[in-house]
Amino acid sequence: MGETVVVTHADNRGIPDYTIKLTFAYHQESEHWVGVCTELGTSAFAETREQMQTELRDAVELQLNEVARIADVKDYLAYNDVEIVPSKLAKQAEFVIA
Repeated sequence: MGETVVVTHADNRGIPDYTIKLTFAYHQESEHWVGVCTELGTSAFAETREQMQTELRDAVELQLNEVARIADVKDYLAYNDVEIVPSKLAKQAEFVIA
């Protein structure tokens, strides 16, 4: 089970400059749900699927924003084979999972 998640990045002015697509894979282990972003290797687990999905989204947003803060996030995405698609949508600053 899983889903494709669209993530939008905005520049410092709050103008979206690109989007990326990430794959979230989910499965249940005993009494817990486990989720993994297959491109980035980020993972989360919780007692319910909904909790795990929230935890995984939060973890990926934190990871991407931290990479952007300390390094070239576009290099990081390219290294992980994540395609960057230029965007013209108006949204808020930082990475946000739609």
